[in-house]
Amino acid sequence: MNPPLRIGIAGGSIGGLTTAVLLHELGEDVQVFERSLSALDGRGAGIVVLPITERYFVERGGGLGSSDREASEVALTLTNWSYIDRAGTIIDASPTYNRFTAWNTLYRALLDALPQDRYHLGHQVERVEQGGDDEEPVRVSFTNGDEYSCDLLIGADGMGSTVREIVSPETTTVYAGYVAYRGTILERDLHESTAEILDDAMVYQVLDDSHILAYAIPGPDDSIERGERAVNFVWYRNVEGTDFDDLMTDRHGDVRPTTMPPGLLQDRFVDELHSAARTGLAPQLRELVLGCAEPFIQAIFDMAAERFVHDRIVLLGDAATVMRPHVAAGTAKACADAWALRDHLRDRGIDDVGLRTALSAWEAQQLGVARSAAERSRSMGEAAQTLGTMAPGDPSWRFGLFGPGN
Repeated sequence: MNPPLRIGIAGGSIGGLTTAVLLHELGEDVQVFERSLSALDGRGAGIVVLPITERYFVERGGGLGSSDREASEVALTLTNWSYIDRAGTIIDASPTYNRFTAWNTLYRALLDALPQDRYHLGHQVERVEQGGDDEEPVRVSFTNGDEYSCDLLIGADGMGSTVREIVSPETTTVYAGYVAYRGTILERDLHESTAEILDDAMVYQVLDDSHILAYAIPGPDDSIERGERAVNFVWYRNVEGTDFDDLMTDRHGDVRPTTMPPGLLQDRFVDELHSAARTGLAPQLRELVLGCAEPFIQAIFDMAAERFVHDRIVLLGDAATVMRPHVAAGTAKACADAWALRDHLRDRGIDDVGLRTALSAWEAQQLGVARSAAERSRSMGEAAQTLGTMAPGDPSWRFGLFGPGN
């Protein structure tokens, strides 16, 4: 049996947590270091749950849920993928049985699965050194003055990864030319006609060089009961040049180049969003946007590291590749990275050569997965936001990490 590896994970979001839980249960000595001073908050955003995303919970005999809820089912399945026109009439509907949850729900469930003493808040990586003696192959220094020595460092610290500067310093991040306006509304606050069309379907509307979708997610208490759920909307809108710079400057004058949190978007941009909703959206989707007083924004980027491994340092999730959201597989890719890493480390040899061989094989496998999914998502974004070729009912738009519907 291999002696336990001392593994440090920089980043305690979904990818970092999934990796930590799997490697901890494999018997490795895992410590997670999260830069935030408090538990993370996904601002109520909804996510698509692909099979790999909830594999951990399914294999343990329950649904996606936290341990203190006895693995209660807190992801929901919607039967149809529907498209509506400007009048709000359904023009296409296909049974896809996609599953959805809230980001916060998945995060809390994973956090509950990891011993509390292995999750450390307030630890921002400042410097990483490797190549020392066998006792300290990798040494991590944090901005708070703490240090940690480990056999393997995993960078799961997102698009702005500090760890990536060591593994793949030449990596560039490119703005895709559009942003996603997001928000949630409580289902009970919707008109009956709106609640009805969203009851058992994810709903899309295709616009000129734009598109919007909406779907139900667990409510504030993780309830998936009708009337107690929330509804999440995502509206992709093109924003270029100085208009983008203005949009991502908050109401206090601070520039937020990637995400504009709820409550910080300038009033003039909220007003403009609501005005566009009144003139362009179907009644049901219009109600969602107008009912959201504090929308938030995620700018869309392309970023792909050329390598995921350097010596004993690994990148995974958004630290390795940022995909456009259209395949709905960003979270799934982070989870897939974690599962594949677990498998390769489980089967590694007992010496340093065995570890490096395992990491090399993992890198080759996950590079292929990431590049394929990123290319498909980029093509979908260009079809919808630039070329105007997105067509209601097109089966190639099905969600999936490994291809449409997979």
